[in-house]
Amino acid sequence: MVMARKEDHLRMRMEHIRFGKEELERRRKSPVHTKAEEIDAQLAEHNHVYIVDPRLGFNQRTFRFWINRRSAGEEMEFSGWQLGHRHTVEAVIYVLKGHGYSVIDGIKYPWEPGDMICVPVFAWHRHHNESGDELLYLAATTGPLSMAMGIAIYEEEKYPEYWIFAQKGEEAMKTLIPGGAEIPAEARVKFDSSKWKPEKSGGANGPTPAEIYYRQLAYAEGEEKRRRAGKVLVKGKNLQFGSTPMGRVAYAVDPALGFHVKILNTLVAEIPAGKRSGAHRHIYEETNYILSGEGYSIIEDQRYDWKKGDTLVIPVFAWHQHFNTGRETARFLAHTGRVAMESTGYVHTQQGEPADY
Repeated sequence: MVMARKEDHLRMRMEHIRFGKEELERRRKSPVHTKAEEIDAQLAEHNHVYIVDPRLGFNQRTFRFWINRRSAGEEMEFSGWQLGHRHTVEAVIYVLKGHGYSVIDGIKYPWEPGDMICVPVFAWHRHHNESGDELLYLAATTGPLSMAMGIAIYEEEKYPEYWIFAQKGEEAMKTLIPGGAEIPAEARVKFDSSKWKPEKSGGANGPTPAEIYYRQLAYAEGEEKRRRAGKVLVKGKNLQFGSTPMGRVAYAVDPALGFHVKILNTLVAEIPAGKRSGAHRHIYEETNYILSGEGYSIIEDQRYDWKKGDTLVIPVFAWHQHFNTGRETARFLAHTGRVAMESTGYVHTQQGEPADY
């Protein structure tokens, strides 16, 4: 047994007190701008290049961002033969170049440049490049958060010796529930929350302890159904842009649109030539990849000049605003951890100067 010494208690208490201020310093020191030339140089030597990752010094905790290149006829990253791979992380893939299809949970999804694939948690998936040219795609995955929580599992068809749950048998390989599909029959007891009402005396007639626990046992089964019912494919040509104080944006992957995501959401924003986005800040992480255009951003009073292929990492609660100085419309692919913060109740957004578009 490990017990804290008397002098450890004050030290551990002070760590909590100091954390917020020290976190501000970590955010200030974290990289913000990665240039396209740096990414291209890495891609010349490696097919898989991490752009944003806490292991690279970024102060980003919920998701990482990377780019992958595959030659003509070559499979997308570790695709396998029949199953592919699966993981206890959310993933959104954006196709930059090439065409092909993905098989996710046994369903085929064709894609082309500008399309996105949202992979359900723990669903077996594999991707196939049908291009006569190289394939280039971006991916955001919530591995950092899952690893920090100690629940990151990655099962790869080519490496069964590292399987955690798939080795349990055929049923465990088909379910999206980590650990298998064993749901006790009594766990399927349904509790009708509409019948619960507080008593006028101030007390409460809620579910019994057994009902609460059975709902806990049955949760995974319901979650699996929700994951399988969630949307997977986003066609770039079907994105619907709308006006907001931040500018013209098209939400792509979001719970409000039928995607079963709990951590990550994705949108595409555009800024006309000579115009600017709105200024705002928020308590969640954000990574922007420049799909087109050139300009600069002001992030916490610092200027960062960008162009197509660059990546910007917005520190949590940092004021930021983007300006298009080029002759074409600038487009941003933006991934954020907003959904995770909404789930915990910590999300907060402040709007400053409105967009000019």
